[in-house]
Amino acid sequence: MKHRRSASAADTGNCLRALLLRQAWPLLLMTAVAMVLARQSAELDIASVFDAAGEIRPVQWLAAVLATYCSFWAFGRYEAVIHRLSATNVAAGYARTAGIGATATAQLVGFGLLTGSLARWRMFPEMSLWRAMRLTAAVSLSFMACLAFLIVTGLAFSSLLSPSLRALAAVGLLVMVGLSLLTLWRPSRLLHLSLPSLRAQFRLLFLVAVDTGFAALALYVLLPQHALPPPILFYAVFLLALGAGLVGATPSGVGPFEFLCLTCLPALPEAELLAAIIGFRLVYFALPGVAALAILAVGPHVRHDAAPKATLAPAIATDVPPLKSQAFSYIADRAEAGLMRQGTFELLCDARSRPLSLVAETGQSLIMLSDPLRRGENTLHTLDTLAQAARDRLRVPILYKCGARTAAAARRSGWRVLPVAQEAWLIPDSFDILQPAYRQLRRQLRKAEKAGLEIREARNETLPISEMRALVEDWAAERGGARGFSMGRFCGFYVSGQIAFLAYKDGQLVGFVTFHEGHTERTLDLVCHGPTAPQGTMHLLIVTAIQAAKTAGVARLSLAAVPRDWPLPRPLGALIRRSTGAEGLRRFKSSFAPHWETLYIAAPGYGALFLGGIDLADRITRPREGKAPAGTS
Repeated sequence: MKHRRSASAADTGNCLRALLLRQAWPLLLMTAVAMVLARQSAELDIASVFDAAGEIRPVQWLAAVLATYCSFWAFGRYEAVIHRLSATNVAAGYARTAGIGATATAQLVGFGLLTGSLARWRMFPEMSLWRAMRLTAAVSLSFMACLAFLIVTGLAFSSLLSPSLRALAAVGLLVMVGLSLLTLWRPSRLLHLSLPSLRAQFRLLFLVAVDTGFAALALYVLLPQHALPPPILFYAVFLLALGAGLVGATPSGVGPFEFLCLTCLPALPEAELLAAIIGFRLVYFALPGVAALAILAVGPHVRHDAAPKATLAPAIATDVPPLKSQAFSYIADRAEAGLMRQGTFELLCDARSRPLSLVAETGQSLIMLSDPLRRGENTLHTLDTLAQAARDRLRVPILYKCGARTAAAARRSGWRVLPVAQEAWLIPDSFDILQPAYRQLRRQLRKAEKAGLEIREARNETLPISEMRALVEDWAAERGGARGFSMGRFCGFYVSGQIAFLAYKDGQLVGFVTFHEGHTERTLDLVCHGPTAPQGTMHLLIVTAIQAAKTAGVARLSLAAVPRDWPLPRPLGALIRRSTGAEGLRRFKSSFAPHWETLYIAAPGYGALFLGGIDLADRITRPREGKAPAGTS
């Protein structure tokens, strides 16, 4: 315990030193700008500035105060969005209050990263200083990015600039839009980054526009009525001045803000402009600063995020122990729930912490796999919980590979539903290889038996993990990589919870299949064979698995799903079938004369379906590493 405390104190000290070192730039900038302003104001009559300030009418002060309130109202919601994206699990109301307090303090005192981090550390004592600094950096950087987007957009459509400058701004705007769209399909080198969804980006941009719009209004109403600049021009200048003040990190933006206002608004009398800026600083910085000091003085005692969650305030459990996850997957209605051992999926729980389904948080979506975990579960409640969880994470809810009953419930809720795949399944007890429907299958089995294959059943410690891994690596290298997401990826910990059937030829492993196991069902998962596997190897493995399921009394055996054959033009349809391998999979599974069940994809709208489809294609073709326990690969 003593060692842990000393390590924590050392981390805090390192963070404080790093924060203090970062304040050298604001100090140097303050000195440089102060020298420039001193030269500019040498001939300015200070008395005339105070006289102009005295001419500001009470109604102007009241309008400035109201605009300031609206600006901080928007920023509080902006802070709450950052908390949601950072998964701090802080109630939105408290996040808004603490964010306003921290930001108002940082604006008043300056040195934003230092003061903002310390203020948030004060309001969130459960956070380390390092995490408070990261939260402050996330708020600052995202705000600056949104501010830059607004500035570039204004410049691109400004009629006051020359065509060449507008064209340059338009190019910059296109670049920024392109960078934003990278969240749809990130380059391979950025796959490890957690980027905000498009929905979150739009929300943040809108709140920054509201925040800065009312902040500009708070200054605009204090300007002399006889010399008001055009609102659009003033807003553009205000954004530039605000950005300069934020980059400078000086107290209240003093220096860079005045310099840009005086330079870009030459038509305004200097004395009256400076008087309005002084009034703006009193209303927009001093008053909120006093309120912020009160918030910080009260501190975390005003927290109310410990209140019980609403009925539809789900939590995604990310810390399910291995044994517990295996138990969940075994009692689930569908054996495919064993995918939770892969680490790609998490448990969606309702307000009573009751697990409802498997979900995966992707770039734009929160994707629920298959149906609710337990048969008889209230499907509408599960859908509502999924939708609430997606809203909490600023993503769209998606159902993927769900059955007809869940799809019907989604359709009743107004969701858009499309068939996406077909699952092949059979009843082991009624499987009879001598029936006419299995004529082609018997031919494949004779070829495999003639080659002298030996089939072994294995699980847990009897699995030849190293041999299986070598076979999988060769298989993946030959086919350009393995698929993932709803298709399992080889991992020692993962397959140890499955039942495997191994094919040997002359003592060498040449192929294997694995199955998820549930209380009433087994589902085909991993399928792999090497180049030396004789023809019919995989058919013999599946038949052996069916017979083993029959002996074990398994009621249903699923051969997993194949993609839907979409009604597309012939060349495009053929290309998709080749790229997905759907045609070969369907032909292989059809040899077992299975039943075919249609599976569906569903979302609240076609736009959400489009985003979910992109996420699914990304995760299936470019699978991420799961969260399996360390040392279990």
